[in-house]
Amino acid sequence: MTVWRITDGEDGLESGKRASPRYDIVEHDTALLRVAASASAPRLLMSGEIDVSNAREVTRALDAVQDRVPGDVHVDLAGVDFIDVAGLRAFTLASRDLNARERMLVLHGVSSHIDRLFRLIGWNATPGLQIHCRPRT
Repeated sequence: MTVWRITDGEDGLESGKRASPRYDIVEHDTALLRVAASASAPRLLMSGEIDVSNAREVTRALDAVQDRVPGDVHVDLAGVDFIDVAGLRAFTLASRDLNARERMLVLHGVSSHIDRLFRLIGWNATPGLQIHCRPRT
């Protein structure tokens, strides 16, 4: 695991600017998929493609963020272009685990085709899973 920090100068954010989510841990970084996490909040940022070759790493990142910080887990998928059933399953299993602890997995920026896959399989109704699609352009 690589740890890195994002800052905007020596003092962090410039005064008057709204704080954006801070992703300071890289959980996974390959040519196919990048997963960044926040050490202080239950957030993940994923970009690339999620498939059977990296679904285990997605599961590890989801487990790590659940253990690191309490509360619902939020995952930004706006940068994810492709996901297969193994990837969908990783999110579904994580949401079930979170639901058992009265927490939720909230997916943000989900593309319409990935949302459609969740719905076709019926996994969009998984307890503890909430899907927010990105606006259509």
